[in-house]
Amino acid sequence: MEDQAFRKGLSVTAIILIALSALALSLSNVNGILYGYEASFFGIPFVAAFAVPLLTVLIILTRFYTGTDTMEEMIAAIAVRYSIFGWFFVFLIKFAAAMLKMFCYDFYSSNFATVYLLMNSFNVCVVGTLVLAIALRKLPSVKIEKKKMRFGQLFLIIMMMYGLTQVGSMMGVPLDTVLSLPSMFNTGSEDVMKELQNNVILSSGTLVRTISVGILPAVFEELLFRKFLIDRTIRHGEFISCAMSGIMFGLWHGNFQQFFFAFFVGVLFAFVYIRTGNIIYTMILHASMNLVTSLVTVELLSEFLKRSGFDIGAGAVNEITDYNELISSVLPVFLLILLWLLILIGFQIAGFVLLIVKRKNFKLVAREGEPGRKAILHRMTHSVEMWIFFSFALLLFVYAYLPDNIAAVINLLG
Repeated sequence: MEDQAFRKGLSVTAIILIALSALALSLSNVNGILYGYEASFFGIPFVAAFAVPLLTVLIILTRFYTGTDTMEEMIAAIAVRYSIFGWFFVFLIKFAAAMLKMFCYDFYSSNFATVYLLMNSFNVCVVGTLVLAIALRKLPSVKIEKKKMRFGQLFLIIMMMYGLTQVGSMMGVPLDTVLSLPSMFNTGSEDVMKELQNNVILSSGTLVRTISVGILPAVFEELLFRKFLIDRTIRHGEFISCAMSGIMFGLWHGNFQQFFFAFFVGVLFAFVYIRTGNIIYTMILHASMNLVTSLVTVELLSEFLKRSGFDIGAGAVNEITDYNELISSVLPVFLLILLWLLILIGFQIAGFVLLIVKRKNFKLVAREGEPGRKAILHRMTHSVEMWIFFSFALLLFVYAYLPDNIAAVINLLG
């Protein structure tokens, strides 16, 4: 009983330290927005003061949760180890960015998009995967039997995936817009250009964007949130594996614009991996989604902005002298974008209809003695260890919305 109380105490301590880290990171970013990047450095000692003991607590907790015999033990063991992955994801990239700003500010600011995307990819794909693989290595795993999927089946799944992304976007974008309203009201034309210039997707090079956004996440996020996770949860049933994979994958995107569709496709990818035992299929699915956005859509949008006079690299708008020439230049790209959007929307609608028609093919098989789904979700959402991971994800949500809105309100009041 004392041992259990000590574990819960450590878990609550970790959650408190994450909350304090979120506050320190947010206030540090607010200072950077209001007073320049130098002001954000004042928050670094406070962030470090919470981050160092937090990692210590998480490492200690892994020593307690080493078994997965019961569902509760499995949830706790997985959650603590994924929280260590979360620690490296959050704090390593913030530390790297702070060091680059401090010692290589000119280089960092002039190559922001490329540096950020490469840092983020390295953090997740190399450090994150290595850290999580080491943390999970002693937890028992199950090898899922491999089965082949025909090309026609894979294509139908891709269509369904796009149907789910559309539904998820329709749910998430309004929430994202509402939570971003204060900063939107405080945005002038110069701020819009600054946003475009700082947008890592629009201002990055095609090759870097394709590799760091289109391909690498499709490979390594599938290892992180499907193979590593499901191989260690499947012994307790298909439902808990799909639920944990979808929820954790969705939350890790750190904003409402992406959360819902990432959750939906995360569950779909989990189902595909469970049925095939081959992570290559989900990597292909993931890459087909990422590449459409990072390559085709962004390239068309970038070309449209360029022809409209927006110089994203310089953060300026070129003066328009001949509107007829502008229209003749912009119109073909605009029509291509319109055609591309219609194709995507048609694909998404067809995919969603197909998903409804084929829904009976996506039944999860319950294992003998497996508790009901409500009971499983109750165990997962009432695990204090799982709330350590949830807290890391909520930190990303807070950091995505709070600093900009606080800075906007201060500017409006001041």
